[in-house]
Formats: sequence, structure tokens, C-alpha cells
Amino acid sequence: MNRKALVLAGIFLAIAIVSPGYVLIEEAQADEQDLANLGPNLADETQATHYFQAVTERHQTTLTILLIVEVVFIILFALSLWFALKP
Repeated sequence: MNRKALVLAGIFLAIAIVSPGYVLIEEAQADEQDLANLGPNLADETQATHYFQAVTERHQTTLTILLIVEVVFIILFALSLWFALKP
């Protein structure tokens, strides 16, 4: 059993598990900060609609990047684990 590969597999698994929670917390804090800064300016329906479209686009981009990162780290985890357990 290759211990270095097993340690790498553990690191890749930890990153794959922790990254969604971290990204979602950071996005929520960014949304709260945006609402605190733009709250008084969102009185008009057009401004509010534009803000919600911008937030939706930002969330979609963030989730796409997160999906790509998750797939990469899960593949790296599987490869490291396979290499670690290979006789």
C-alpha cells in the first residue's frame, strides 16, 4: 500500500467535502453584503429586477465552477485511492 497516495486521496476527499459548504457560505455573505449596500437603492422595480438577475447569473456561474471543481477532486480522489490500494 502506498501511503503517500493514500494521504493524497484523503486530502482530495476533504477538499471535495468541504468546498461546497465553504462556497455556499461565502456566497450567502456576499449576498448579504450586497443587500446591505444596495438596499436603499432597490426601491424601483427595475433596479430590483436587475439586481436579482445579476445575483442569479452570479450564482449560476459559481455553481458551475463548483461543479467542475468537485468533479476534478473526486476524480483525483479515485485515482489516488486506486493507486494507493493497487498491489
